[in-house]
Amino acid sequence: MPYFILNRSLRYFVRGCVILSGTSSDDYKYRGHLWFAKRPGIGRLMEGMAPEYEAALKGWDGKPPFHAYHMFDKAHVVMLTEQGIIPKEEGVEILRAFRRMELEGVETARTRVGGEDHSGEAYLITELGWDIGGRIHVGRSTGDLRTTSMHIVQREYILEAMEALLDAVDAMVSFSERHLETITPMYSAGLTVYGSINLLQHAQVMTWGYYIMGFVNQLEREFTKLEAAYGLMQISPAGSAIGTGTDVPNFSRTRTMELMGFTDLYRNCFDAEKHEGYALDSYAVQLTLSNVISGLFFDLLVYSTHEFNLIEPADRYCGTSSIMPQKKNPMMLRWMSDITVNVKARLLEARNDEGMQKAWADIINGLRMMPGFFETMRINEERNLQLAGEFWSGAADLAAVIMKEKGLPWRTSHQIVSTLVRLAIEEKKTPNDVTSEYLDRAAVEYPDYGKPLGVSDDLIQDAMDPRKMVNRRTLIGGPAPVRVREEIQRSRSLVEKNREKVDSMRKGLAEAGERLEKAIDVLIEN
Repeated sequence: MPYFILNRSLRYFVRGCVILSGTSSDDYKYRGHLWFAKRPGIGRLMEGMAPEYEAALKGWDGKPPFHAYHMFDKAHVVMLTEQGIIPKEEGVEILRAFRRMELEGVETARTRVGGEDHSGEAYLITELGWDIGGRIHVGRSTGDLRTTSMHIVQREYILEAMEALLDAVDAMVSFSERHLETITPMYSAGLTVYGSINLLQHAQVMTWGYYIMGFVNQLEREFTKLEAAYGLMQISPAGSAIGTGTDVPNFSRTRTMELMGFTDLYRNCFDAEKHEGYALDSYAVQLTLSNVISGLFFDLLVYSTHEFNLIEPADRYCGTSSIMPQKKNPMMLRWMSDITVNVKARLLEARNDEGMQKAWADIINGLRMMPGFFETMRINEERNLQLAGEFWSGAADLAAVIMKEKGLPWRTSHQIVSTLVRLAIEEKKTPNDVTSEYLDRAAVEYPDYGKPLGVSDDLIQDAMDPRKMVNRRTLIGGPAPVRVREEIQRSRSLVEKNREKVDSMRKGLAEAGERLEKAIDVLIEN
């Protein structure tokens, strides 16, 4: 088995073992090599590392979601106080204590007292004593405290992913517009599909603009999935306790839902607490989104090698070698191609909230690197054009010409051209060497036809001209610049519509935050 195929397969297993061992999957990456990359203008590289790439290498910060615990704590106490479940004066004491916590710093104060998800109660008991501080937990459990907090965290990650995705798409669309007519070879058979390995055989011809727009289309569908995932995270489990809710009179799950910006409730407390489907909902979109990102960058990693030499990433996304002076290692491309490996390995810990947060950090950081990358990536246009016309990428078009000119079945035309390609390879001839007489020879040799075709030299060369191959494909979804330009316009319009959706989601959460603070003010002041 070729090394690069074996290596990619083993990484799933190794990464999973590393994750389960409690070691960050990126702890071992690059280490000393980063030092060389931080010396711009010295040696092989002329730029320092891109800040967004450096942030990506650091990954998730590992901090508990204290802000989510804090939001739920405040909303819960407001509801308990408004509904008369706890005495108003004690509810006000608790809310005033939370305001003092905010002056100290929510993370600082909660870290100081400990208790993580129960750090709010720990703080209140420390500040106000058991009699008052101990009232906060009425009608809820560790179960809904954690699931509610993780719904808050997940919806924030999803919004960040949506914003970063739209920025990435915007940059990719601009890149495609610049390269509407930049010819490149298309390689067949699944390099970008579910992480499989391409056969790396010349197939046909396309443009860089068309190629990148193909990934834009995929990311647009991923945005739709993120939008759906956000809607699922907007269902509140608050008040479900450990699976049957509470028998406390006047307990209002609806009020708590409103104060935290949720738009619906789980209608069954057992469902809210026990199914934990939100984890898999989140994981599903992480998996498909990371697959698109890694598929694209695994392509680009291959295309950046000396053997292909189709692209060159900017120095800021590369490192060098401590021993080999010539090396310009496309580290960012490898990191991006590994995102899906990390996410798939995290399926082993999908129920673990930390695993999901690490995966979101990788995905969001990866998306945030994409605008800068596409603004600075250099296309070797001469090399792309050379490879596009070098190995029979026009063979299918030539078969189509024979079919149309001579009225032959497609399969007969296909087999005549297959014979032509075999003869040319055996005799070391290139597509430019093909003449009408040479094609006739192949037609005669093919036993199911066995006679000359008489197709002109002009038709043959026209069929195999890379630019004409692209320009002829004007069907919907084809690579002709006229069609790609239409897709660019459609995508730009869609980006703006989707930005409005995200802005509306952000606005809804901000308004909920204002409602919560106003409700606290009303209770304290009255």
